[in-house]
Amino acid sequence: MILACLFVAVLLVIGFALRNRFGIFDKIYIPASVIAGTIGLAVIQLLPFFSLPESADRILGEAVAVLAKWPAFLIAVVFAAMLLQRHSGRHRLGMRATVCEAIMVWIIALGQTAIGLLLTWLVIQPFYDVPNAFGMLIETGFAGGHGTAAAMGQIFITPQIDFPVGRDLGLLMATVGLVYGTISGIFWINLVLRLKLAVVDQAATTSRDGESIAKVDSIANETKLDNAGPRSIESQYMIQIMAIAAAFAIGFSAQGVVGKIAARLDQPLVADVSVPAEEVSDSMVSQRLRWVSLVGSFPLFIYTLLGGWIVARVLKGMQRSQWLDGHVGATISGWAMDLLVVAALATLNLQAVAAYLFPITVLFLGGAAWCALCLLFLSPRILAKSHWFELGLINYGMSTGTTATGFVLLRLVDPQLKTDAAKQYALAAPLSAPMVGGGLITIGLPLLVLHRVPIGISALLLSTIVGGLILVAARLAKTR
Repeated sequence: MILACLFVAVLLVIGFALRNRFGIFDKIYIPASVIAGTIGLAVIQLLPFFSLPESADRILGEAVAVLAKWPAFLIAVVFAAMLLQRHSGRHRLGMRATVCEAIMVWIIALGQTAIGLLLTWLVIQPFYDVPNAFGMLIETGFAGGHGTAAAMGQIFITPQIDFPVGRDLGLLMATVGLVYGTISGIFWINLVLRLKLAVVDQAATTSRDGESIAKVDSIANETKLDNAGPRSIESQYMIQIMAIAAAFAIGFSAQGVVGKIAARLDQPLVADVSVPAEEVSDSMVSQRLRWVSLVGSFPLFIYTLLGGWIVARVLKGMQRSQWLDGHVGATISGWAMDLLVVAALATLNLQAVAAYLFPITVLFLGGAAWCALCLLFLSPRILAKSHWFELGLINYGMSTGTTATGFVLLRLVDPQLKTDAAKQYALAAPLSAPMVGGGLITIGLPLLVLHRVPIGISALLLSTIVGGLILVAARLAKTR
């Protein structure tokens, strides 16, 4: 743990130094955290080629393993702080706008599956002996990420599908998608801003990383506390850290309680499996569990968001809402996001499966084209006009790798989270996260539909559903 912290600290120092030294990074909106993460990735990938002592190699492996766990933890910290920041009131969140964001995520994820099935049916299967579920790899790797790819590996090895290499291909797609999401996202940001296709806070996007931290004098002058509240800057930071820690603790505990309740509710159903207990595979049990325990699939950041809301309500009930300082909270949240970016980029897995290079490339190109279409064409027509680009970037990052990637891109155009994009994404997540992008539909579709229904029918039916969702979302957006 200590070595991982030191490694990240050194990377960030190098990243800041390079960004300050070379103005090109500032001009194309690449923050120091992205530079640091890229350098870390290169170091981790190159070190095995050197003759290191066995002890050094073991320590390095342990440090990388620790670092790989950071993104899931840090994104939960970011969302724990989300509702602890007092809203500026510039943009009000409406129910329809939140529903439109949820539908947008459904469109992106189901569209990835529809594109994948169409390409598998028309382009890949005539030349390669792959199952229908091969078309799921875009959503598995892009919208799902490495965790979903690992989970889907258990689905791919079932007798119905019998495609053991599916896990490796899913991890490859997730890795390529994560790298592509960051690089292409930066490209789209530059294109959109230079063509003035969206309006963002230019002063914020061009500021240097250090300037995103609220100045001491600004905090002291703008923070209004009563006699019962903290007065010093140190106390302000301590209060915000304690509030975020409390929100995280509530969310973590709630996730554990919900998981135990869901597992208890599922026990009778697991016992009903009509095969001897010793023949029940982990994938069979997990499949029954995933379909019954809907709320059990909520990610940790949803619970920490709830924890933040609870802490904010408690402080409001105590008439101490003024303790929630937006400047300090945004600063702490920004630190967590910077660390998240470094950890996510530095621990990428770059292994590939050469035997399926052509079909996986076909799926990648189809997925990339669909994600670009969703960002540049559908997002401005469905999402809130005031921050469609910022919210679209979060969706773009999510749909090409992880939610962390989306926040990497958001940091480039909204480093201080001045828009409601992040909050609206979080509020809409419960309407989509349990089902698509690694949820119940992602897990159940290969076993319940794709191995029973001809792929052509499945592809056309899913494409029709996606088209219907686009029409519904566009109609809702017009009536806001």
